[in-house]
Amino acid sequence: MNDTEFLSQTEHVSDIFARVMTKLSTADLGEVSSDEITPAQFEALRRIARHGSCSIGALAEVLSVSQPAATMLVDRMARRGLVQRRIGRSDRRQAEVSLTPHAKDLIEKLDSGRANRLRRIIGLMKPHAAEQFVESMECFVAAALKLECRPDEACLRCGTEHQDDCIVNQTNVEVAGEQITRT
Repeated sequence: MNDTEFLSQTEHVSDIFARVMTKLSTADLGEVSSDEITPAQFEALRRIARHGSCSIGALAEVLSVSQPAATMLVDRMARRGLVQRRIGRSDRRQAEVSLTPHAKDLIEKLDSGRANRLRRIIGLMKPHAAEQFVESMECFVAAALKLECRPDEACLRCGTEHQDDCIVNQTNVEVAGEQITRT
């Protein structure tokens, strides 16, 4: 296979992979309950679940949306009983957003469903192929982070669960000479 064919095949397979992963990540969003949530709401809920309560401004920054867009997102989630607002502890002018018990249960159910789907898919692969797949993805992500975006833009900001051996953190050490700051 020449370079042009290889790049074409890489682009084709990566497009399909992106669609498959999106489908895996969002498969249950409309089916887990009568509270059908959007991918943007799910991402916001997962961020809050990982890091605890936050301001709408912090949520906007992490989601890469404007403050008004984040406010509308929080408003919709609050109407559905997924988040609650309260006066900020450090700044009374900023509302703090936190998950309701219902949202915590919903996130747990969605994450569990995704993990089960991934487990079944990986179970269809030979163990050696599965290991190679993960290693190849890590190599690709590291290369892309060096050339296309900053590691901190790709970081999930795992908070207290931050992993020193995460490929994003390792690439940041290589590129910037320091670990990604814990949040």
